[in-house]
Amino acid sequence: MSDIHLSFCCTVCRKVKDEHWDGSAHLQWCSITDYAKRYVVHEKDILLSDSYCPDCSASYDRLVQYGRRAAESSL
Repeated sequence: MSDIHLSFCCTVCRKVKDEHWDGSAHLQWCSITDYAKRYVVHEKDILLSDSYCPDCSASYDRLVQYGRRAAESSL
């Protein structure tokens, strides 16, 4: 039986967070295929939990701020 890998998956871009990555920070979030290659596991052995990567989180925050400003200016 294979080991199950638990990781976070961005609900927007579907990138997977590699908790054990010791390289550059921007490569910590990668595709599920890249994650599977790093640890030599099958994609079916990776259990994903919904989250947001830093890039999508920042984009969402900007979108919320834009929406607030638009709502305030229409008052």
